[in-house]
Amino acid sequence: PADAPLSGSIVVPLRRVAAHVDEEDAPGAGASFYVGTVSVGHPAQVLDVSFDTASGHVLLPHRACRSAACLEHRRFSPWESTTAMDINMNGTAVRQGERLAQGDGVRDGVTLSYTQSDLGTGDAKGVLVRDSVCMASGACVDMAILAATSLDEEPFRAMPNDGIVGLGLESLAAGPLCSFLGRLFEGSKSVQPQFGIALGAESGELHFGGHDRAPLASPLQWFPVDHPDDGFWQVAIRAVRVGGVTVMDCEQGCHGIVDTGVSRLGVQKSNLAALTVALAASSSEVGGCQGPDLTLDLGGMSLTLSAEDYADDECHVQLGALDLEEPEYRGVFALGAGVLRRYYAAFDWEQRRLAFAPIASEKGPSNTEVGEELLVV
Repeated sequence: PADAPLSGSIVVPLRRVAAHVDEEDAPGAGASFYVGTVSVGHPAQVLDVSFDTASGHVLLPHRACRSAACLEHRRFSPWESTTAMDINMNGTAVRQGERLAQGDGVRDGVTLSYTQSDLGTGDAKGVLVRDSVCMASGACVDMAILAATSLDEEPFRAMPNDGIVGLGLESLAAGPLCSFLGRLFEGSKSVQPQFGIALGAESGELHFGGHDRAPLASPLQWFPVDHPDDGFWQVAIRAVRVGGVTVMDCEQGCHGIVDTGVSRLGVQKSNLAALTVALAASSSEVGGCQGPDLTLDLGGMSLTLSAEDYADDECHVQLGALDLEEPEYRGVFALGAGVLRRYYAAFDWEQRRLAFAPIASEKGPSNTEVGEELLVV
């Protein structure tokens, strides 16, 4: 397949969709996600995806998958794409001289562990298929797709999106051919190798190639990516405060991973109970929720959330649990939609840095109608 890289900055519209959860006490109850659309292969197969900054692969259900999490979503069929090619990890065809591997044979398989603070943890097992992944503007990426032949119930079944487009750093992917951003910016010489995201109450925007249309209330403030070899867009946190009182001094290190694929602020499991008690939001006599501000001090700038950002409509504190092994992981926060509805986040692929700026609410991301994608040349 041939790629058609960016020729100018584009704005990709997102829409907010609730998780597919029936029971009130089930994982992910009340969670919602921001979903966009891509087309894959030729003729185009349209799928809804989550653009996830904490993932490294494009993960789509394979037509052959029989897991419930696959059958309840739209699936990608390599057999119906004239440009699809079954490949191994090194990028070579599974069967020389043939696009698709049929019948008995041996090919490389991939197992991807996926941790989601709203919906749980599980595995995706699949194979690699090379094809084009396109946004509506015509910007396409020729890359290796992880086509899942098996998806665990958690976290995938409750996801409102069919698949995931990973926007993590290249080391989070199995190889350069698997990295959506690496392949996108590799062929796009006339635009900034940057992207950004702004979320609103019901919709959002992804900006590729620049931030000239971003709804910024003040200039972007840049920070180096902490431990970029880990593959995550993460920033060092100097201290965590609740109502102005330091509850974590972060002397042994704290990190905030920008995770566009989660709904709530994710907190390491060992810190979850204490932080939930400290926040303790309650109903206000004038409506809404009242509670202490939660502040993540980045050094030179702070990300501050009010009770309406971390509590639900009934003023229950809504934090997601990050089940991470200690002491390898310590003081980790997943900066999800609750943060990104307050702050625009920008990502610099080339210089391995990220930035934040408050979102200008009067010109927020809801200006772009869902289904419309803007191209700025």
